[in-house]
Amino acid sequence: MPKPRAVDGTSFGIPWVQGEVDRTTPIALTSSDVSILIQTWPLAYWMDGSLKWTGHALAADSPLRDTFKISTDTPTEPSLPVSVSESSTEITITTGSFTAVFNTSGDVLIQSLGFDGQVKAQNGSLVVHLQNSPDEPELVGDKPSSGPVRTVIKMTGKYAGPGHVAFLPFIVRFYVSAGATSIRLVHFFIGDQTQDFIKGLGLTFAAPLSDLLQDRHIRFATAEGGIWGEAVRLLSGLRRDTTDAVLVPQFEGEATPDISTWPETVSSGIDDLPVWADFTLDQLSSAHFTIKKRSTGGRNASFIDHAGFGTRAAGVGYVGGANGGGTLFGFRGAGGDTATVTLWAYSPRAPAIDMRHYDTVAHGLDLTYEDVGDPDPNPVGIGRSYEISLQVVSSTPSRDSIAQWAGAITKVSQIVASPEFYAVHRPNIIGAVPNPTTSGAADIENRKSALLDFYVAEIDQRRFYGFWNYGDVMHTYDETRHTWRYDVGGYAWDNGELASDLWLWMSFLRTGRADVFRIAHAMTRHLSEVDFHHIGPFAGLGSRHNVSHWGDGAKEVRITGSTLKRPFYYLTADELIGDIIDYSLQADETIVTWEPLRKVLVPPDPAACPGRVRIGPDWTTLAGNWFTKWERTNDSQWLDRIKTGMHDIGTFKFVRHRVVSTELGHSNYLDSISMIFGGGEFLMEAMEVITDEPDFDTAWVDFCKIFNASGADKMARDGISFSSGFAYWYAKLQAYAGERLNDNTIKQAAWTSLKSSDIGVWDPVAQIGGTDVINPINEIPDLATNDASQLSLTEYAILAIAPEFAPNTVRGNAKKGQ
Repeated sequence: MPKPRAVDGTSFGIPWVQGEVDRTTPIALTSSDVSILIQTWPLAYWMDGSLKWTGHALAADSPLRDTFKISTDTPTEPSLPVSVSESSTEITITTGSFTAVFNTSGDVLIQSLGFDGQVKAQNGSLVVHLQNSPDEPELVGDKPSSGPVRTVIKMTGKYAGPGHVAFLPFIVRFYVSAGATSIRLVHFFIGDQTQDFIKGLGLTFAAPLSDLLQDRHIRFATAEGGIWGEAVRLLSGLRRDTTDAVLVPQFEGEATPDISTWPETVSSGIDDLPVWADFTLDQLSSAHFTIKKRSTGGRNASFIDHAGFGTRAAGVGYVGGANGGGTLFGFRGAGGDTATVTLWAYSPRAPAIDMRHYDTVAHGLDLTYEDVGDPDPNPVGIGRSYEISLQVVSSTPSRDSIAQWAGAITKVSQIVASPEFYAVHRPNIIGAVPNPTTSGAADIENRKSALLDFYVAEIDQRRFYGFWNYGDVMHTYDETRHTWRYDVGGYAWDNGELASDLWLWMSFLRTGRADVFRIAHAMTRHLSEVDFHHIGPFAGLGSRHNVSHWGDGAKEVRITGSTLKRPFYYLTADELIGDIIDYSLQADETIVTWEPLRKVLVPPDPAACPGRVRIGPDWTTLAGNWFTKWERTNDSQWLDRIKTGMHDIGTFKFVRHRVVSTELGHSNYLDSISMIFGGGEFLMEAMEVITDEPDFDTAWVDFCKIFNASGADKMARDGISFSSGFAYWYAKLQAYAGERLNDNTIKQAAWTSLKSSDIGVWDPVAQIGGTDVINPINEIPDLATNDASQLSLTEYAILAIAPEFAPNTVRGNAKKGQ
């Protein structure tokens, strides 16, 4: 089996122990004593200015071996580094035989892509089709970020068209790597699609063609490794025998012999053969694609709609000649001098994007767990990204080569460290590698592994796909209907309610599972784009779980917090997620307008304070945003914001979340979920770094200790005994308190708290068939993603902090989740 390839280059991040490296430290990469080209930049800093994380880029087609060694040695310089030249109107990048020219303004982004001095693609433009007409982009280019191994060009703009103002602000980045004959494009757009329904979204460009019609080839790849391939003028299947000497080269994409050598019965009538000019592959569902083609008759001729079909296309195609080469990607005008190629991220043959809410009335928290109203459902400011790779070649690649290229594009290779490396270098207390020392600990690890197996398979089984849906999972299962509660208010899409993305990332860091990495990657993409309001009245806030991703009225900062995005950013060094992390800082102002307590408490006096936030999950999320900005920039103003809050909070006395009735004169102690949205994990890490806020640290550790303490301990401390609730979720903080206080009794009590409920211990996967379901399925009755994520994070933490106290039996029979 061939090793994976990084056809466009690749990037990744590496953590470092404090003081190990700084900005001046050279970093090299080798594999089996062979030097690998590498480019390095800072991702995050420690408080002393040393580097906490570094980002790295590899050249195109770098050999991705099983193991690499990273060291503080001088890196190898590329023999042909990426070269960048700029003028007032364009940016030119060369990597040897490959040249890419980009415009810095206007509506054409890619002026041309060339190979060995010949233009293979030109006039590349982003395109949006609305319900009525196409729009074109208005763009502005930034100065490229350039290095010897990789150059990144960032452009920003909006789409403009007749009949409306410019809309859909976007960011597009182009990546060009040393050794590449390709570019990678990452396009991210933001908008409000309630007014202008988007009908199509993609990239279009022209591909010059000069080969004979019989030597021009179209290729489409499938996800299963198959290739659909035909010529623009087909010579097979004719009434007269063309002979293998002609047919085999054409089938393989090679130049056919000179026409004078063909049978005269064929060559004399070649101009009578149809010329297939237009080709389209449509994947309008996750389970079916079709290939259609049309002759040069154009709009006066119909498409042949049964040219090909399959389950899943790879999203990879090719148009070009056997000798003249072309571009790996329907196609229009392949029978002329220039083919028009359009790559649709959202096909205009699909229904127009409809972002209206699923109903016109709210259905309430009591029965449907839905919090609609104040504000009403509104998709303004949500976004989505897609990626495109364009590679130019000198001649039509073999079918095997295209299949390999498709495999490299559809399942991008990612360099990662081992779980053991992350456990040593990552500053997080819950990052231990699985090492069960008792039967109870082994049982937990087995359950966690099986749960991950189920979610990985469930995404495909339930078809959690689609332009807006992919990456998310559902919130709660309906065992009666044998389906997720896809239509029941707050029980439908999960929107990462209780840090399900953090659960997946921590699962990957502990195990190194590639399948878990990929679903965590997709989930963070989704949560940071679709469930996140990037501009507009809710900028920096996210939408709570609902049937519509953007439909719930609870617009909260906990959904968009940087703490949950950091693993993605630091592991991949991805620039787009870095942009989105910065968008989260807008919540500092927006949360004042949409304060999270506005529906349950009387408005505050504006003269006394602009608004109110809860310590958790609001302040902990805001502080996590500032912490991330601080470590990314080493700018102390962000640390100062955190310390200001810590200084104030350190003076508070923890007495539970309390609502006081002035008429009745007594207090009602409510269940608290203040630290189960990633806040606990954030503070466990932050307090390893911020060591000069003793009052806050004392209050924090005291909170972790007292939350699950006995009634007698609470009575002794506060003069009142109360049930905190969710003891099994807060057991991780209890174990943490035991670690901080060096108190084994508290650590043992954490295991007892974990055992206090059977929630999250489910029956084995059951198979359901017959007339109860539309198709046979596997299910876990009563499954809830809240329980899956929080119980997993709790168990990971306790296993890391207090493995020596793991009992032989942790929990018993299955019980309903929540």
